[in-house]
Amino acid sequence: MDINSIAKAFGTEIAADVSAFCSDRLNTWRGVYENSPPWQNTKKGGLFSHGSRQLLRLNMAKTLCDSLSAMTFAEQCDIAVSGGEQQLLSDILEQNSFWDRLPELLSTVYALGGGAMKAYLDNGEVRIDYIPADRFVPVRWDGRRITEAVFISVTARDKDIYTLLEHQFRGGARFRLYKSASDRELGREVPLAELFPELPQTVSYDTDIPMFAYIRPAVSNNTRYCTPLGMSVYADCLDTLKSLDTVFDSLVREFVLGKKRIIVPDGCIRTVIDPESGEPKRYFDADDEAFVALRTEDRESLKITDSTTELRVEEHVAAINALLNILCMQTGLSAGTFSFDVQQGVKTATEIIAQESKSARTVRTNKNLLTEAIEDIVHAALFLATERECEAVTVSWRDNIVEDINTVADRAIKLYSAGLISRQKALMDIYGIDEAAALAMSEQISRESDIGGTGLDMFGKGE
Repeated sequence: MDINSIAKAFGTEIAADVSAFCSDRLNTWRGVYENSPPWQNTKKGGLFSHGSRQLLRLNMAKTLCDSLSAMTFAEQCDIAVSGGEQQLLSDILEQNSFWDRLPELLSTVYALGGGAMKAYLDNGEVRIDYIPADRFVPVRWDGRRITEAVFISVTARDKDIYTLLEHQFRGGARFRLYKSASDRELGREVPLAELFPELPQTVSYDTDIPMFAYIRPAVSNNTRYCTPLGMSVYADCLDTLKSLDTVFDSLVREFVLGKKRIIVPDGCIRTVIDPESGEPKRYFDADDEAFVALRTEDRESLKITDSTTELRVEEHVAAINALLNILCMQTGLSAGTFSFDVQQGVKTATEIIAQESKSARTVRTNKNLLTEAIEDIVHAALFLATERECEAVTVSWRDNIVEDINTVADRAIKLYSAGLISRQKALMDIYGIDEAAALAMSEQISRESDIGGTGLDMFGKGE
């Protein structure tokens, strides 16, 4: 669908860089994410082979985006607002499946270079839409955010394709409906009532707060410098993704081409006539277990030889792991984040930060951008719900470093042994109990130590 025609529907223009960016890049990135990359077909080999075949693929692009989404939002976050509207916000987020839908949106954000959340009213209820980059067209922006945009919604009805365009600007929104026979063209404008009888032509808001928030990954756009749009995290890694698919395809075909092969003497081959086609068929009868009569002067020619080749599995796995490490380097992740033969699972934000790795820095940078987007959409949602602007929104991430109990216990015992803390404080740290419970436990330990006659407490220190 032509991006320029969408903007002109509202009498506005889109910068040439944005138009070219949307048409040149988004389709490629979406195809790679959907496991339909430009290299999905490869030529057949062999003297008599013609045409092409499907390349077997790993689809590491989706794995990469899903993993980044999980690392970014694995621990979720706490959102605090002023003005006594905390419960109202919690209800809005819960009703709109915010905690479930945002990670899904983040995966497409990493894949397509951006996405948006849009707040609106539906029969008096606040709703939040989660919109991928290919349904979002920026129109105007300032130094901080995109302030004006067109949202695209496509609906199929019988044989007709309806396209609803929503122009969001400061202080309101405008709507246009178009109908065509194909989703590749905008078609002709029709009345909104034809599909949305209750939708007004224009909506006004008594605020300058945008009713949407744009999200982009922390990747600098090195294809269009002057656009506000982000870039796919794998935009500069297409050659690596193609190489991964090529090696994976070779690994699978290694099992196909390297399957067991038996070389038998020509005299062991029998010929029968196919009753249906009348053509002779040659075969080796593997069920002949007793005697086979052959005439030959050369005893060596009677041997049945196994010519099965050795599979090069280790070489393929090593190549895939090397390429995965290159992919990690290109996308700002620590080496070993992905492994073809080791089941590591997706790390949580706490584990990543505890390691202070390259991945941790990438996750933190992405969280900074996501924090701004969450704050913007919360401001918009609360304004629609209360018709007044919220004073402050604070987003706190739950990714503090969490130490395991053995580490805590070891440190507490060492500090107590060195006389730096009391036994009561050590017990509080180890068991996570309050002062009264720690005092009672300390007294119990003392009594048991006296009965045992050792004079030593649980920390190996005398009273």
